[in-house]
Amino acid sequence: MHGQLVHAPKELVEATQHYVCVRITDMQNVDVRAMRFDFDLTMAIVLMNADGTIYHRYGTRDGKDPLSWTSIASFSALLQQTLNDHQDYERAPTPPLPHEPMRAIDLPPLAKKIAQGQRLDCVHCHTINDSEYAWAQKEGRYQADDRWLYPEPARIGITMNATDQSLLSLVADSSAAADAGLQAGDRVTQLGVQPRVRTIADLQWALHNTSAATTSVQITFARGDVAMTATLKLKAGWKHCSFADYAWRPYKWNLSPSLGCGGTRLTAEELRAIGEAPSAFAWKVSYFADWGERAARGTAPLKAGIQKDDVVLAIDGRRDFTSVDEVHAFVALKKQSGEVLELQLLRGKQRITAKLLLPE
Repeated sequence: MHGQLVHAPKELVEATQHYVCVRITDMQNVDVRAMRFDFDLTMAIVLMNADGTIYHRYGTRDGKDPLSWTSIASFSALLQQTLNDHQDYERAPTPPLPHEPMRAIDLPPLAKKIAQGQRLDCVHCHTINDSEYAWAQKEGRYQADDRWLYPEPARIGITMNATDQSLLSLVADSSAAADAGLQAGDRVTQLGVQPRVRTIADLQWALHNTSAATTSVQITFARGDVAMTATLKLKAGWKHCSFADYAWRPYKWNLSPSLGCGGTRLTAEELRAIGEAPSAFAWKVSYFADWGERAARGTAPLKAGIQKDDVVLAIDGRRDFTSVDEVHAFVALKKQSGEVLELQLLRGKQRITAKLLLPE
């Protein structure tokens, strides 16, 4: 979608005429206390008032496709709708409370690197996640449930229309949404901390700011011309998702334990060459993460006897992964430091079992 924004079609050009558009490619001097969004994303759009009030967030994705919930049509529609929200807000503005700004480079882990002489050519969005994670860990503020960032609407049992993003397309049976009485065709207007819902990213912002423990959150929606309010009752663990759905997130690289090595999935042709079904999952080791402050992660698989170009056939007997990223998510979310991971390897024509002691 980024290319479409740069070479904008007529409908988008017309929709942006009432906006001051700012493109940020380096987060170094952005106030991360004021500008909050899903920092795992490769592109995010924030629609805001000059006083710092954020109206809407846009640009999120599901676990399978980075473009699943983005399109010129849905973004153009959002720009038009937000003009109405802006007019409503200007009648009774409630700007954010004053706060001490914190630039990305003021986050203690990044500030420390700069003080030590490290040059930061660019601070990517995911770098903010990395720094905030390290800071929270050092101060003892980090909780296990903090890893479940920006939950997809499916976690509460709803599927939203990808183009008309406040419209419910599906409500899963026996879900929190179904129990609250929501139906396909309802239009979500408010959820939790998000006063006006227009996008899937708005929903995720509200869910992100809802406790991961057993809790309840109010949802307002329209059924035809009738405004309705219900309470979503959420059980502990409701933010959790599958390893496959988490796999795309760079945040997983912060988590412990880590496999300490990575590589690429074998193609169907490569699988046939080693006697495996072309639909099977296997991957070839191409690197070890034996550098930096967490070099122990990369030395652990080397100590276990794993070598570059080994083919990994199974991990703890599992062969049902869909990507190497899912393998990393499985280890980070399922395993504990100090556990032993059993890897079935193919080295040449020899099948080998390696036992990897997962470091901190």
